[in-house]
Amino acid sequence: MEKDNDVVVFAMYDSPIEANIVKGVLESNGVMADVVGDSTANALMQGFTQGAMRVVVLRRDLERAQQIMDTTWIENNNQ
Repeated sequence: MEKDNDVVVFAMYDSPIEANIVKGVLESNGVMADVVGDSTANALMQGFTQGAMRVVVLRRDLERAQQIMDTTWIENNNQ
């Protein structure tokens, strides 16, 4: 049974830096967020960590988080 206080994955990133930027944007807009990932796996895979970092939010904040990120411009140096 899904509950509003369940922690859900909002987005996945290869880089802990990208994930923490998104976390900061969400938190500065009133949405509690956290970054989870396996740093041991990151070190062992040496760059092959596709989607290893996850930004998580509460289920009740998922839609608001998406709205925030849809209206927030973050420079992507990979473009």
